[in-house]
Amino acid sequence: MKKHNIFASASPIGIVSISLGILIGNISVLAADNAALISVSVTNNQPVMPRTIFTQTWTVQNTGTTTWTAGASGYTLNMVGRDSLGAIELYTNTASKHYKPTAIINGGHSVAPGQQATFSMSFIAPEPAGLYTDTFQMNSASSVFFGPMLTVQVTVQSAGSTNQYDRARAVSFANNYAGYVVPDGYFWTNSSGFYFYGSNAPVPTTLIGDDCAHFVSCCIGRQTNEWGGGLPIPSRASPTYGEPGAGRLVSTVLIGGGYAKEVFSLNDMMPGDVVGWNWEGDTNIANLDHVTFYVGNGMLASHAASALDVSANTWYQSSESLAV
Repeated sequence: MKKHNIFASASPIGIVSISLGILIGNISVLAADNAALISVSVTNNQPVMPRTIFTQTWTVQNTGTTTWTAGASGYTLNMVGRDSLGAIELYTNTASKHYKPTAIINGGHSVAPGQQATFSMSFIAPEPAGLYTDTFQMNSASSVFFGPMLTVQVTVQSAGSTNQYDRARAVSFANNYAGYVVPDGYFWTNSSGFYFYGSNAPVPTTLIGDDCAHFVSCCIGRQTNEWGGGLPIPSRASPTYGEPGAGRLVSTVLIGGGYAKEVFSLNDMMPGDVVGWNWEGDTNIANLDHVTFYVGNGMLASHAASALDVSANTWYQSSESLAV
């Protein structure tokens, strides 16, 4: 393994034609929230090479009667289903229970009925060749989905056997499991105890726990039920996958194993890298208290407390960065 910088009617008398949205008999009623896709910047089946980071922009028309408010608490374009393309949000999440990649209205302005809005998100092409699709749908300020399914779809070209750490799959894993128990089904509730909740169960909210290194191990590793980035992370506390200790994962497994090096700035990091934390300001990387996964654009994913796309600068403090 190489080292790498880690969508029959009645017949009334006198038909009234109303130009609205949902047909009921011969009269159509406009949906309060509706949308129509106008264009995309990346068309379906566009060829890309592995590891390519690209941005999809959807132009969407407001065909309903409600004005779309901007921002994360307004009208957004949300991922539906699972991520397969290493989705990276282009804004920083500040909500603790936000667990799906989301795009907000570009420009931060409201969109009146009849007007158009653009939504953007970045993606990473995975290592294996093939067709990959992520699906999205509009979501109202009341958290109600509406409108057509919108996609980003690319064909990743073959680049031979590269033996590369798959950053796209690692980021996809973090996106898919930030709010859920990972595929081995276990969740660490403290430094010495774990419980079986079952794969894809919602993460426990009645406790903070110590699932951080277990989660990161799965994101970057190759747990049997579902691979992340593909690094061979040893399992020290079977039947849970990976390394449960933050300091040991970073110092012994990653740096000691030759998979990573320590860096000191987010500018030196790439999506798929790891950020370690020490609450006392101890700079000895073996004494880390917490470890998180870097999804890119200055944002983190983590377990215990579980979060997705939160700021690496403000969500925690006293960090040690690690490039995988």
